[in-house]
Amino acid sequence: MFDVAWPELLIVIAVALVAIGPKDLPKVMHTLGGWAGKARRAWLSVQHEIECLSHEAEEQERKKAEKEKPPEGEA
Repeated sequence: MFDVAWPELLIVIAVALVAIGPKDLPKVMHTLGGWAGKARRAWLSVQHEIECLSHEAEEQERKKAEKEKPPEGEA
């Protein structure tokens, strides 16, 4: 998802450690992890809904095509 290399991640952690402090860092990371989990679940839910709508539309198109198609005996 994000293209973050190890050196960049270490810099972010070092800045967070200095800005937040070692005492509050675990609490902040836990909160951020919870938010990330909620965002991921929301995104997966949106993807699932899009897939369901796509499958429903395909099914409707297939049924419509079958309905409009003349029987094989007639031409």
